[in-house]
Amino acid sequence: MRGMIATIRTDSTSLGQRLRQAREAAGLTQNDVADHFGIKRVSVTQWEADTTRPSMERLPELAALLKTDVAWLLDASGAAPVPVAREPKPRASRTPIIPGDELVGGRDLPIYAAAMGGEGHMIVTFEAIDWVKRPAVLQNVRGGYGILVRGESMIPAYWPGDTALVNPHLQPARDSDAVFFHTPPKERGDEEAIIKRLVGMNDREWTLEQYRPAKTFTESRVDWPICHRVVGKYNAR
Repeated sequence: MRGMIATIRTDSTSLGQRLRQAREAAGLTQNDVADHFGIKRVSVTQWEADTTRPSMERLPELAALLKTDVAWLLDASGAAPVPVAREPKPRASRTPIIPGDELVGGRDLPIYAAAMGGEGHMIVTFEAIDWVKRPAVLQNVRGGYGILVRGESMIPAYWPGDTALVNPHLQPARDSDAVFFHTPPKERGDEEAIIKRLVGMNDREWTLEQYRPAKTFTESRVDWPICHRVVGKYNAR
């Protein structure tokens, strides 16, 4: 009719896209949302991909968690979520540098050399190139060893030439550095390895972090089944 102005909605995003937009604006990860509801992360991934939808009963709590309105999630009514200003999270303490006064016993800790492999991997040769005094954290640890780090992917945590000190008997732990192998290391054999920060895990994959270039990624536990915890380092500098 003349004199009336039609209101045309221009929003073309889907529910899943709005969920992702609101989550990122709130500074949350898919794991954060999944943990809040006690569900698997893949369920949140499916919501955001519009493969499935969260139930209507869950939407009010979901909107509150994402700091937005149910109406905006459903049909983009009202203002879009505004990214929240947040303080950077403090990083967990890094693998400690072992000072000289914490070395014990004789020179019986083997140090293995590593060469650069493809995609930032190392080729570790399990024939000791040196034997050094043990740090207290590896005192009486059978099979403890050190690896001369190669590559730049973990700078500044490890510079080329630093020695990562490894306890092969500790269980994998989040927010710790670890060396991953395709197969168990064997004396006098060569083995492909990676040293990364372990930030998460499930029964299928590791979630790993490196610093140069900075990225978080996953690796299959079938491909990298062996995880040895790094408990300290000798600084080459």
